[in-house]
Formats: sequence, C-alpha cells, structure tokens
Amino acid sequence: MMEQAPGTRQRVDVLRPDETPLRVWLHRLRQSVVAGFRELRRSRTSTIGAAMITFLLLVCLFTPALVTHDPIKTNYRERLAPVSAEHYFGTDKFGRDIYSRVLVGGQRTITISVLAVAFGMVLGLPFGVISGFYGKAVDAVAMRFVDGLLAFPGLLLYLLIVTLAREWKLEGFWNDLILVFALGFAFAPQVARLARSTALVEARKEYVEAARVMGERNIMIAFTQILPNCMSPIIVTGTVRLGFVILIIAALSFLGLGTSPPTPDWGADLSAARDHMESHPMIAVFPGLAICFSVLAFNLFGDGLRDLLDPRLADR
Repeated sequence: MMEQAPGTRQRVDVLRPDETPLRVWLHRLRQSVVAGFRELRRSRTSTIGAAMITFLLLVCLFTPALVTHDPIKTNYRERLAPVSAEHYFGTDKFGRDIYSRVLVGGQRTITISVLAVAFGMVLGLPFGVISGFYGKAVDAVAMRFVDGLLAFPGLLLYLLIVTLAREWKLEGFWNDLILVFALGFAFAPQVARLARSTALVEARKEYVEAARVMGERNIMIAFTQILPNCMSPIIVTGTVRLGFVILIIAALSFLGLGTSPPTPDWGADLSAARDHMESHPMIAVFPGLAICFSVLAFNLFGDGLRDLLDPRLADR
C-alpha cells in the first residue's frame, strides 16, 4: 500500500483496487498515533499533562456513579454547610451539594470544550488545506475571508451569539449547542491559517509531484497526502485551545451569559459564591480549583506536544 518515491523520504499512498482513501487515511492516522505515544514518554511535561487529562476524562466518564446528591436539589436546612462526610465539599447558599455540582458541571464543561474544538477543526482544517494546496486566486480569496473573521474580536462574537440565543429563549441542550457553535466557529479561522501555512510547504515537496505523476486527482492528494501531514501543529493548537475554551465557558457563565441556573456550572457557581466568600470561602475554592486543574492539564499537555513535534525545539 505504501510506496516511496525516488529521491525522497516521504511516503506516497498508492491505492490498490480493494482500498479506499478513507482506509489509507485511517492507516496513516493509526501509525501517527502509535508513534506519538512513543514520543510522548520522552517529555515529562506532556506525561504529567496526559495523566491529568486522563484523570479528568475518567471522572467525566464515571460522574453518574461518583455523584452523591442531586446537584440541583435545594435544602435550606443545610445551606452553607462545611466540609463533612455527608458533603465532601460542603454546600452552597441554596444547600446544594458542591461536590456533586463540581462533578456534573465538569462533565458538561469538558464535553462542550472538546466538541467546540473538534467543530473548529472540522471547519478550518479542510478550508486551510485546500487554500494552501491550490494557492493563487483560491488562496487569495479564502485568506481574505479568514482575515475578515479574525478581525472580529472573539469575545464579541461569543457575546453576540449567546445573547441571540437568550433572545430566542434557547435553554438546556440548545444553549449548549449554541456554545459549541460559537466557540468552534471562532476557532476555525486560526485552524485554517495554520493548516494553510503547512499545506503551502507540503504542496511543494516531491511526494506531491510523485502522486500527480501516478495519476491521483488534486483533491485526493490534498486530503490523503497533505492533510495528514498538517495534523501535528493542529493537534498541539487544539490541545492548548481546550484550556482557553474552558476559561471562556466559565467566564460567560460568571457574567450570567452561559448556562441558566440551576444547571451546574463552574463559572456560575463561582459567581454565586461571591456574596459569601469572606465568611465561607470554601464554596468558591472547589469550582476555582476545578477550572485551574483543567486548564493546567491541557496547557501542560499542549506545551509538551509542541516541544516534541516542533523540530526547532528537538535538540533543547
């Protein structure tokens, strides 16, 4: 399936009659993932970040089994209760269990963040690859469109879309879907720019010319040859972006523009704790620690990946 073009170290995918471009792409992706895990162990930073992210994902996965109380049920008899065996993190001003709210809120926040970053990659990656591969007029028109999107401040875009969702009275699942769209759409131009710059370099390499000589169509070369080679910087950027998205979600909720109460949310819980931080500081500590832990995990992992995948840092 994999043949090497003369005079180059790049491998060119040659499709056999019983193969499809999807199978070739999945094969190369699997090889890249295996090689990535081997390299991952070389970086202490990325290893620590990976361990923290694994812990986060496991907690999110087993949240239904870990919660001890209904996170939205109020109990005014136990309001502002301290840390105890009954309430591991205490209770808030409505008597709701903070431990359960942190778990459920984290599950929702991490899910929205991952979906938003994935959505941004799905939008921006093909756009940037096609722009960089074809170049000339296609690249000029595509990049002017991307420049226009980048000129619009991301925070204003979030506020605009979320405010419109509030006007349309979208709540629950639809509110989360709007957040995914807003955060992913704002990330897509950055992905497109990064993919375009990588595709411009890859399009001039010999393995692309070899694929053309073998009769492959341009669109197939772009998506089966060049796109996999653009994934490394995109993955690093997306990993770091996850931490930023978590902060944005928490900030929007803190300002009252995120999830509508009483849905558990780290930012909303921090906002609700402001009136009691002096007398009961622990009600703000645990949501704040959850935000810090999550952002630190993705930043450490992203920085470690950057150190491993950036050839300029390979010898440091």
